[in-house]
Amino acid sequence: MRASAGSDVVDADVMDPKLKSILEEDERADEGYIFCAACSHVIGHVNDRFEVNGSFEHRFVNPYGFEHHFGCHREAHGCAITGGPQAADSWFPGFRWRLADCGGCGVHMGWLFERDDAHFFGLILHRIQAG
Repeated sequence: MRASAGSDVVDADVMDPKLKSILEEDERADEGYIFCAACSHVIGHVNDRFEVNGSFEHRFVNPYGFEHHFGCHREAHGCAITGGPQAADSWFPGFRWRLADCGGCGVHMGWLFERDDAHFFGLILHRIQAG
């Protein structure tokens, strides 16, 4: 079940306070939001999609041989960020990465890429669904 404004589904103990505030103000909370495909936790909004290096979608292979297909988002307030920033094996030169997991169920959603003056999220496309 998806979280919606005024619904008992929105768990104040789990949800990011900024995201909770946005949902409470929005009368059409399901419209345009993206959700975790595993648990339907609100991750962010489709309006936060943007291009990095000329593309929204990217495919990269990590050092272990796993291919990841993800889309770039300015924000993903429904993600829990874990680990310290890592420069090694970054797919975007100058950016450090950290893991971004679903704030609801903990499934790996992608990565937060950050540098001193900018950040963005790479969200694995088969792990999200649009509302």
